[in-house]
Amino acid sequence: MLFKEIIGQQEVKEKLLRLVRDDRTPHALMLFGPEGTGKLTLAVAMAQYLACNDRQKDDSCGVCPSCIKFGKLVHPDLHFVVPVLKTGSMSAPPVSDDYAAAWREALLADFYLTESQWYESLGAENKQGIINVKESETIIRKLGFKPYESDYRMVVIWLPEKMNQPAANKLLKLIEEPPEKTLILMVSEHTDKILATILSRTQLFHVPPVSEADIREGLMQYEQADQQLVEDAVQRANGSFSNALQTLRQDEMELHHFELFTEVMRLCYARDIIQINGWVERVAGVGRERQKQLIDYSLRLLRENFMLHMENDTLNYMSAKESEFSKRFSPFIHEGNVHALAEAFTLAGNHIEANGNPRIILMDLSIRVIRLLMQKVPAAD
Repeated sequence: MLFKEIIGQQEVKEKLLRLVRDDRTPHALMLFGPEGTGKLTLAVAMAQYLACNDRQKDDSCGVCPSCIKFGKLVHPDLHFVVPVLKTGSMSAPPVSDDYAAAWREALLADFYLTESQWYESLGAENKQGIINVKESETIIRKLGFKPYESDYRMVVIWLPEKMNQPAANKLLKLIEEPPEKTLILMVSEHTDKILATILSRTQLFHVPPVSEADIREGLMQYEQADQQLVEDAVQRANGSFSNALQTLRQDEMELHHFELFTEVMRLCYARDIIQINGWVERVAGVGRERQKQLIDYSLRLLRENFMLHMENDTLNYMSAKESEFSKRFSPFIHEGNVHALAEAFTLAGNHIEANGNPRIILMDLSIRVIRLLMQKVPAAD
């Protein structure tokens, strides 16, 4: 991955490049920020730049043996740690090496890969990925060897917030006393879930949302699409290039979420319990990860409808299809119920993540929505 291939983030790129040029590369970096902003791509580009045999001022050369191996994610001094889970007949705790081929395939297909897309590629329906203590032990062993080809041993830890407590404690020891010429690149979306002692031992780099102009330019290079589709994707992106790509590609799951959301809102407004029960049965059967994705999608669309109700069009991030529905639906999402609706969906998402019964959770959520949609707009003072 070359820095020039990353969408936007010029300021972050320059800071990372300057570290290497000035020979001030720390042993541990934490790239953190919202999903879809290019954190993982920046981490890989940083590692490639550090290992490049013909390093340029502003980027890797892209053609030396080291860069070619990085382009295929097969450089022997580059290691990945990612959340994994047991699949098939596995008995031992899984580690990233068990899924090395699947990870390379998924990441090379889309460097803006999201957590949910990674789990879906593994066929994970009701399981959560974690980084366990065996993974920490494995990476400590690998980093104990001398580099094979470059000056550095490098590990990219994607979503370190997924480490369980033993794994985090083991990693802390590695960060405190790393082998010489070691670079640990962590990529996080929820630093509040990471041990404070780990954060304090890393150099933090915030990766902000991508600007609309950069998303627009990136989409025009990334995909062949007409201008209207690009503008829909930019409007919907909300700073996330992943969101923009999903919209541009007319992601089937995203369209399915839209259909499920609009269906349940109409049924709740009509107070049709029998049909709602059928909706609950269908959604309860799609798997926990997709249920969580639906909750996240619903929260976003509720927010967009509230902004539309408040006549703040500049803060709307919706596709044409979503906008058409929301023109009719937004009057029912107002200051009198929007907070309670958001809390109801958030609570349902938390209960689903905690392995609660999805039928009970979704039916309870639907009944709450019925009551909240009945609330009137508060009278003006």
